[in-house]
Amino acid sequence: MKQNKRGEALSVADAGKGIMDRLGGYHRCFLGGPIYLEFVSQNFCSMLGYRKTEFSELVEGVYTVTVHADDVSTFVDFVQRMAKKETSESLSYRLIKKDGSIIRVADTMTSVVGNDGFMRGYSVVSEIHEGSNEAWACDQKIAILKVLGGNEAKIMQVSGAAFDFAANLEVTKRLSFLDFVSISDRARICGALKKAYSEWRSGADSFTLVSVDGSAHVCKVWVERIRDDGDFDSAVFCVKVQIENESLREEEHKVAFSRQLFSSFAEDLFEADRAQDTVTYIARSDRSLFDIPLNVRMFTDDITRYLLDRVAPESREAVKQFCIRVRSTQFCEGSIGTAKIGFLLRDRYGDYVPATATVVAVSERKYLMGLSLDSDSPHVEPSGALIVTQKQVIATLFGSFSLSVDGKAVNIRSAKAKELLALLIERRGAFVSSREAIAMLWECEPDQTTRARYRKTASRLVSELKRNGIEYIVESDRGARRVVPECLECDYYDYRDGLRAPSGALLPEYSWSEFILID
Repeated sequence: MKQNKRGEALSVADAGKGIMDRLGGYHRCFLGGPIYLEFVSQNFCSMLGYRKTEFSELVEGVYTVTVHADDVSTFVDFVQRMAKKETSESLSYRLIKKDGSIIRVADTMTSVVGNDGFMRGYSVVSEIHEGSNEAWACDQKIAILKVLGGNEAKIMQVSGAAFDFAANLEVTKRLSFLDFVSISDRARICGALKKAYSEWRSGADSFTLVSVDGSAHVCKVWVERIRDDGDFDSAVFCVKVQIENESLREEEHKVAFSRQLFSSFAEDLFEADRAQDTVTYIARSDRSLFDIPLNVRMFTDDITRYLLDRVAPESREAVKQFCIRVRSTQFCEGSIGTAKIGFLLRDRYGDYVPATATVVAVSERKYLMGLSLDSDSPHVEPSGALIVTQKQVIATLFGSFSLSVDGKAVNIRSAKAKELLALLIERRGAFVSSREAIAMLWECEPDQTTRARYRKTASRLVSELKRNGIEYIVESDRGARRVVPECLECDYYDYRDGLRAPSGALLPEYSWSEFILID
């Protein structure tokens, strides 16, 4: 019989067909930390398309295995609040069905301290059907794979859309999960597994998976630890895979189109991510009133304060309420939210000039805000061309080095070119001489051979960047090279700016990273 982490027998697979089984979406769980199930009803399993035994075997009592990866943090925060005191609350989030499709549910939970002193949550979950006031529809599919730790990542069980890249269950069970991962991404996948082992779950990242027929799929992948048997090799993990689909590509095109559309009238353009509660300043004209850097993610509260400090006192409260409105869940619901407000904004000369802010929701989580000035106002010069970010480039240095462009993983085929790019990004805009690069990459003094190798490596890096349309992120000057930090986002830069904690070792695959001090 399965046991939870407290060593108590689970009732998931052996509860009878009593009244609790017939309650709509009923389940009972221990609160605090990973959410361990004590009982789940047959009705709840049927809602997700599982038999009780299948569900028990897949999740091993860990409820969040079937929660959409983007909603896990929200759900855990909800449960942690419930664990503090006996109370009752409701939450809406997404669950993954057996076939990989996604449903939105409303969960009403009551927390009660039992006679044994443990806090339990008693939940009734009901599906929010399309057409209701809280309707939500999405054509995305997610695969759930249960894998064993260690270097092989052996597949133990699959559910959902795993068959989009695996021929059948028997083929899948004969292979390891790494067999479906492109060679260039395998080290990062192993890093995600190790992070999940130590921190319970990894963050989401883009990887290239290769199906049995040889076709490649760019996927978003999350890892969650569901069982720890004492060491990494024996641990069991849940891997959630969202395969890129038309709706995701359509969202990317919509964001790109909206950026170009705003550039025709806006002096400043901001892209906000509601899920991460961040704002990125992505474009400005030559008459912009803001001196904050481009392409650096900042917390929404900080940007809001920055804006309000420059708004005339009589306009400040209205602008504040406007900002609260566009940050709300309702504004982005259905991806059709639009809003506009006029106010007085302090210009570079200290005068207040009429300005207009226009906000458009481009997806369930993202919205754009464009600021324009009244061209008839004093001191407002004719607008020049808007500097628009061509592509979203994201570099990850913690855990292992990876690069993505517009949400797609980049495969740099030359290992040394990739290492050179990692070195340039780590230096954050400082020029790196050929002598220094050779010392780092080949651990020796320059000679005729290493200089030739370095020139070839630098040439290959330029070719790889051009192939992905991002050659502008690296500049060169008389043999020295640097990355343009304003052209990319980087977790290491966020750490240096105090926005996040380290999420693993810094560039562990490169020996020179040992000399970089991390607090």
